[in-house]
This record gives sequence, structure tokens and C-alpha cells, in this order.
Amino acid sequence: MQAFTSLDLQQRTGDVQRAAASDVVVITSHGKPRSVMMSVDEFVRLKRASGEPVSLPRSRPVVRRGLPVDPLGYDTSDLRACALAMADDALNNRNQDAVEAEIRAVERRFGSRS
Repeated sequence: MQAFTSLDLQQRTGDVQRAAASDVVVITSHGKPRSVMMSVDEFVRLKRASGEPVSLPRSRPVVRRGLPVDPLGYDTSDLRACALAMADDALNNRNQDAVEAEIRAVERRFGSRS
């Protein structure tokens, strides 16, 4: 059994989750045990061993509410195709006016490059 502080949980969430996947993890606060984290398999095993019903929440689908409009006019719905088109345009010096306009807009917003 491993122990992590509540600060560890905030700063090293991935490490704590990986540890909990293989063994029970105790989360401490001010040096005292406060919570326990475990894998779903271990949780289900314990619930079944105690005769309690097992009810897990269903995962919610990730819903995107549209993609931002690309200022250079690229179709960003397929990121691979978008990246290839951008690379091709850059290598063939196309879309240079739009790139320069975007650079000027960024410079106005964040300050001119030195």
C-alpha cells in the first residue's frame, strides 16, 4: 500500500492513478489518512465479496461544440489533413499574405517582435 499526500494528488495525479491501478493508495491530509483510492476492479471485487450491488456510473461521451474558425482558412475538422495542407502551403510559399496578416494581428495583441 502506498501513501500520497493531498498535495501529491493535486500535483501528481497521473502518478497517484498509476499507483492505484496496481495497489490500494491512501491519501493523507496533515499526516492523517483521509481517503483511499483503488482500481475499479478492486472496488468491484470488494463490493461483490460483501454482497453489495455494484453500480458504476456510465462514462459520458465527449461532445465538441464546433471547432474554432482557422484564421488562415484551413479546414480543421481533420487535423492530419490540415497539418499536411499547411506544410505543403508553407513549402510552396502559398498563403503568405494570410500568414503575414496573422503575424501582424498577433503582434498587435501581444506586442511586436524584436
